[in-house]
Amino acid sequence: MNTLNVGINGASGRMGHEILKIILNNPSLYDLSFAKSSSVLDMVNFVADFPVNAENIDAVIDFSTPDATIKTVHWCVENKIPLVIGTTGFSKMELDFIEDSAKIIPILISPNMSLSVNVLFAVAKKLGASLPTAEIEICEAHHRNKKDAPSGTAIKIGEYIANGRGQDFEDVAVYHRDRISENIRNPKEIGFSVMRAGDVIGKHSTFFFMNGEELSITSEITNRASFAEGALLAAKFITNQGSGLYSMLDALSLSSL
Repeated sequence: MNTLNVGINGASGRMGHEILKIILNNPSLYDLSFAKSSSVLDMVNFVADFPVNAENIDAVIDFSTPDATIKTVHWCVENKIPLVIGTTGFSKMELDFIEDSAKIIPILISPNMSLSVNVLFAVAKKLGASLPTAEIEICEAHHRNKKDAPSGTAIKIGEYIANGRGQDFEDVAVYHRDRISENIRNPKEIGFSVMRAGDVIGKHSTFFFMNGEELSITSEITNRASFAEGALLAAKFITNQGSGLYSMLDALSLSSL
């Protein structure tokens, strides 16, 4: 079996570090093409820029910042290299650019690479369609250093629920409920609550409230290695795809659910 030759952007971050560990510990499965970062660690020699020669690179994985990821997209398009994006917090303009770039190269983008969360995405869409009158609240918790809020994962859960209901997500998403409001809750709302504290890797709970009953589903990640394994699975998947925009549901054959 051929090894997968992977380049990483954001290699010194939490996720980049986890992906590097798996690659370096499994030389029969993976080759590290480059590890791009502005920081320095002892485990590998980082580079400050993308390599001039992109030959033999099978895929690039990017867990960085929106600005840095857009530069990765430009480079991958220029060199016709498949790309996996785990970065969150993009603006609409940046997401539009990624979508346009996917017309040239295969791009898999997901706010969460874990198996359990992507099953949750698929289930959330089904529940949204099956419980059309339920009032929905999505609660998420992450470590103190996470910058975007709500998390990309929480927003994606809401998007799948809205999609299942035939709603425009932006029309029903509610991110703030400050002080006293004269307006009672609109039953179509999808509400969000955010916690940032400690070293929580990621916990997402979705509640479906109805008169006399309640359904909740929760995913909690206890080890970032699950994200890293998912990212490498995504990289294997994307190398065999034509141009287009893909998600982890495609990589896990869950898109039909």
